[in-house]
Amino acid sequence: MINFKKAVFVFCAAVGFAGAVSSSAYALPSRETCEEARDSCLADGNENDCALVRRLCGVYGIHI
Repeated sequence: MINFKKAVFVFCAAVGFAGAVSSSAYALPSRETCEEARDSCLADGNENDCALVRRLCGVYGIHI
């Protein structure tokens, strides 16, 4: 029979791993959102939109 401490350890490790994987997942913005953010960054100097483009829009080939 499995030791109770080992069972608790395995359970905690599984929960921790699942939490680490789920917290690292994020949704990419759409191409339209990236284009609007790029335009806002270049035209208005909106720093939040500039950061969005730098971090997440490279997959669409949109860079600043």
